[in-house]
Amino acid sequence: MADERSDVDVDERRDPEPDDGTVRAATTAAALAAGVGRLSPVQQAYSAYARHSLQCPDCRDVDRSCCVAEELWRTYQAVGAAACQQVVDGAL
Repeated sequence: MADERSDVDVDERRDPEPDDGTVRAATTAAALAAGVGRLSPVQQAYSAYARHSLQCPDCRDVDRSCCVAEELWRTYQAVGAAACQQVVDGAL
């Protein structure tokens, strides 16, 4: 149907067709193959702690403690301290 103000068909699609996911999937696969998108050791350690804390019933209860979460937190702190030490050693 043409608009009476112009010769442009208003029902004509002007946007490109939506991506069906294949382009995005190929881009993601290429980025991962290039090493982009990987978590650092510090991020991996925190992710392990957070993942456990969200799933563990003892961690979600305010009145309880969890030895697994405590160990994961200590690991996260140790990995973070080691990363900071590498930065300090590299700056000298």
